[in-house]
Amino acid sequence: MSLYTRRGTLWAMKRAWSALAWIGLASAGCSGSTIHGSASAANVTGCDVGASVAGAAYDITKSRFAFGSTPSEDDAYGFVRWVGVDGVVGIERSGGELGILNAGAPEASLPDWSADTTALSSHVTAYFATFGVSSCQIGDAQIDSGSDGRTVLLARSVDGITVAESLAYARFDNQDQSTSEGFYWPTIPADVVTSARAFQAMLADPTELAAYKAKLPADAQGDGLVILHHTSSSSTAPFSAAATYDVEPPASPLGLGSTLSFDAAGNPVSASW
Repeated sequence: MSLYTRRGTLWAMKRAWSALAWIGLASAGCSGSTIHGSASAANVTGCDVGASVAGAAYDITKSRFAFGSTPSEDDAYGFVRWVGVDGVVGIERSGGELGILNAGAPEASLPDWSADTTALSSHVTAYFATFGVSSCQIGDAQIDSGSDGRTVLLARSVDGITVAESLAYARFDNQDQSTSEGFYWPTIPADVVTSARAFQAMLADPTELAAYKAKLPADAQGDGLVILHHTSSSSTAPFSAAATYDVEPPASPLGLGSTLSFDAAGNPVSASW
């Protein structure tokens, strides 16, 4: 099924985040200084039953971004920027991070770290592990091959339940520098995770699934999945998370409509994540 194969959904999210939420992030380089100040990464896995799904935080002291010089700190636009001569990393108050190169930065034209996609995926996974991303939360790794090289995006999941809005992607050059990256990996509360596991277990029973789908409207009778959702890094509202059953509606003359979401009781969920 196409719903939450994640490639289209997450790469669209990646592009939207880069284009909209971080306008004005790139800037001209400035003189270097020592790196200081860092967010502490989670030191627990958070995959245990009954526990929160532990988040992870970007640590500037462990960054491999291609700044081109020792970056200096510049607090502006509601987030912290670390600025080098060739690029900049921005970190929102929520912990969401984005690293982008300046136009014409020489690192952009360097070859990929490896032509071996398996090795490249493992390398990017190891990079995000330094920030506290646990292996038990990585569902799979996807590769996007574009004009700027191969970018690896890690899908987040817990016991096979996709955590849709979490994000961890990077492209590495042959100098072992990240030339593009984005990261947002918040903690998911224990009660939400417990509800998601119970929801998934209920729908694994064919009888329970049939009874549940009988509560849904006619355009939500296709295949669906239990998904963990949470608010985005740029949301101005308090952080929230929930488990929903997501279904793609039937195709229309203009293509697929918006994904339909329902709670465990079969009620529509209209929250915009």
